[in-house]
Amino acid sequence: MVNVFLIIIAVVIPALVVLASLYLIAYFQHPDDKNVAYFPKVIVILGLTLAATSILMLPLDVANDGGRGGFPMDILWIIIYIAVAVFAIVICPFAMFFYESEEADPGAGSQIAGAFKGTFAILFAFTALTVVLYVFFGVAEIPTIVVLGRFQVLSYPFMSDISNITYALPEIASIIGGNNEQIRFDPGNPALLGDGSEYVEYRLDKEFLQFRISIALFIITMVAFFGWLLFIVFGGIGLVALPFDMIGDFKNRPQRIPYDKYLERKKKIGERATELVEIGKTIQSRTSGGIMSKRDRKNYNRFRQAIFLLEEDYERLKISYKRQGGKVIFYYAQFFGGFIALGVSLGWLLHIIIYMITTPEPFHPFLNSLVIALNNAWGFLGVIVYGLLSFYLLFCVVKGNFKFGLRLFFLFPIHPMRVGNTMMNAFLFNVGLILITSVSITHFCTMAFSQFTSTTAINSLFETAVKNLKILKWFWVVYIFGVFVMAVLTAIFLFIKPKDKPAKIRV
Repeated sequence: MVNVFLIIIAVVIPALVVLASLYLIAYFQHPDDKNVAYFPKVIVILGLTLAATSILMLPLDVANDGGRGGFPMDILWIIIYIAVAVFAIVICPFAMFFYESEEADPGAGSQIAGAFKGTFAILFAFTALTVVLYVFFGVAEIPTIVVLGRFQVLSYPFMSDISNITYALPEIASIIGGNNEQIRFDPGNPALLGDGSEYVEYRLDKEFLQFRISIALFIITMVAFFGWLLFIVFGGIGLVALPFDMIGDFKNRPQRIPYDKYLERKKKIGERATELVEIGKTIQSRTSGGIMSKRDRKNYNRFRQAIFLLEEDYERLKISYKRQGGKVIFYYAQFFGGFIALGVSLGWLLHIIIYMITTPEPFHPFLNSLVIALNNAWGFLGVIVYGLLSFYLLFCVVKGNFKFGLRLFFLFPIHPMRVGNTMMNAFLFNVGLILITSVSITHFCTMAFSQFTSTTAINSLFETAVKNLKILKWFWVVYIFGVFVMAVLTAIFLFIKPKDKPAKIRV
């Protein structure tokens, strides 16, 4: 029977996400993108809606109660994740290439051609890798136990006293054959041994049931795999960097300065700007036909990082003098928000230690107990807490990516999100990142709240097929450790080098 309340929720939540995405664009977009770039904006709204929906489908799956709510969640998960893959691999890159080629050549034809070339390269690489891995490793190996016989125990060769059970078992095993068989009692009541209420099962060692999964599910597995790689790195960094920078920004907040100090700092910033202009001209002169060498690419990324930090320093200077230090209440709010973020990050790391790493016999359910208790008190409270905890991980991924780009700028250019000063290519880059990692975050939350999600379709999908694929199944054993280790390494690194500094550009 279809649950009408679940249908209403399934319609209302995506509508709210669309409205939130519209506000996000209006709040962060650069003035140059106002009333233009409608195609990238539509992609950003749809991408954010899709990512949020994929995460919030987990509590919907829980409320569906194993199919009793009337939703075919197994089919819906496949549809949502295929859509995520298409957006992350095809649509977002196409929109990003299309937007970035506008400044290079304003001709519409050249824009579309350039966007198709870049998108085709990404799609071809992903398709080739997926096909090769599917042919060789697209087989799930489900562990099973073969039961050859089940015997009712009427009497034991030895005394039926419970203290002699361990001595009786070897002889029973020799009677029914074999030396390495595993024997267990079912259902098990030591007080009734030998009266016919006990059974002995004769089992072989563990065997594996093999079957080839569908190509659609394997595509989802590939997206989840790449999402996990990004989540391990960026999520682990962000869990530490997000609260660290929020508290650090309060400590280093702009202070009121006199006019002479303002002129002195403005002069130094002007000298840095002049130097960067010359460096930019040199990098541009070395670029022929839009193709950069490896060295020039690194220098360009360093140049982008230096420009960002220069703009940050100039904005802080303006706040210090022209706004007399800015709104103090904002920095105090950020300071207290940093401590809240620190508490959430510590909660996640503690949950990884005492529940996720110690599974299948966890030391303590921790966050499971919180979500289940709130869900029993009032269903929406559990969903709200789950949503806050899972979306916090998304914020950590975005923050970790930005922090990674600032410190390891030689790998890729940064795409910062700044209020009133964010270009659409930065929006598209971060939306693509959010889409890919939304799959891994949902998987992570499925395991983190396994007591809450035990009857869900997504739990069956991940635990039965995805986690038992050949070769790839060994990756799932270590990725939880990866998030924790990356967070610890980031904490050590940020305490040693807490400040982001401009890179030296060698041209």
